[in-house]
Amino acid sequence: MIDERETARAAQIISGRRELMIFGHHFPDGDAIGSILGMGLMLEKAGHRVQASWPEPFEPPEKYDFLPGRRLLRRPSELQQSGAVIALDCANAGRMEELEQVADLAEGLVNIDHHPDNSMFGDANLVDHQCAATAQIIYEHATGLGIRLDLDSALCLYTAIVTDTGRFQYSNTRAGTFEAAAEMVRMGVEPNLVFANVFQNDSLAYLRLTGSILSGAVYDDDLGLVYAALRREDMKRFGVAMNETEDLVDGLRTLRAHRVAALFKELPDGKVRVSLRSRADTDIGSLARRLGGGGHRVAAGYTSSASGVDAAVQELREELGGRSAGAG
Repeated sequence: MIDERETARAAQIISGRRELMIFGHHFPDGDAIGSILGMGLMLEKAGHRVQASWPEPFEPPEKYDFLPGRRLLRRPSELQQSGAVIALDCANAGRMEELEQVADLAEGLVNIDHHPDNSMFGDANLVDHQCAATAQIIYEHATGLGIRLDLDSALCLYTAIVTDTGRFQYSNTRAGTFEAAAEMVRMGVEPNLVFANVFQNDSLAYLRLTGSILSGAVYDDDLGLVYAALRREDMKRFGVAMNETEDLVDGLRTLRAHRVAALFKELPDGKVRVSLRSRADTDIGSLARRLGGGGHRVAAGYTSSASGVDAAVQELREELGGRSAGAG
């Protein structure tokens, strides 16, 4: 539950400035992108000049091309310092990476997020980990922030909610989630349009990459861990960009016996990003925080401190073997 005073503080920051910047996190997911575009459109309609961005590599995934509001997007290098900053779906200021420096110089910082480990880094913090998505918080507090939902912004927010709940299947889905989505459908959002663009829009190259990665999956029965690795040469061989691989880890979580699913992604700079998923009785959010990352109870991630994929796999195996991941 968000204190009304926080909403009032956020509204004061927003209403007092015509120029606003909206920032998301590195490799944004559907919730981040949908929230950025949806809130950006609402703010623009309210008379604000909006610039929206996230850290490099700044390559919006093609499957979100159908969403309105992309004209608001700017590469970090194209931003003009102005007004206040609204950080969306960022558990801490560091998630904005190079954009944190821009936020430090802003005339105010509003933090809107649903991660349980949010550090409350804003001048106003609209944080509610009971909400299924950051987009749900925006929807529920739009009136208090002085902005209004229309069909275009509703399409963006609905897409954000659908992706962050796994099409309303994950344990973060609650009655309020359905109520928000239902109102957006009443406004004219077409669920089949979102489904077709987001979930039935993969390239043949991506399908072949998925087959290759899943065929190399490893299962550790003692740890209940299923994992696979995505290396730079894989992406080069199949012609798939990193921003297309957001959902690859979900192919691992269908395994009947697993507790934890992990995908190890080798980034262009050689670092290894680890995406984690788990069953509802296993808390991998706390595990990710121990390893320098964060996230939710059943969906989290971190950038490994180990050198290379093999070392990153061993790091996770030792963490799972040495401590409980919070089962039960």
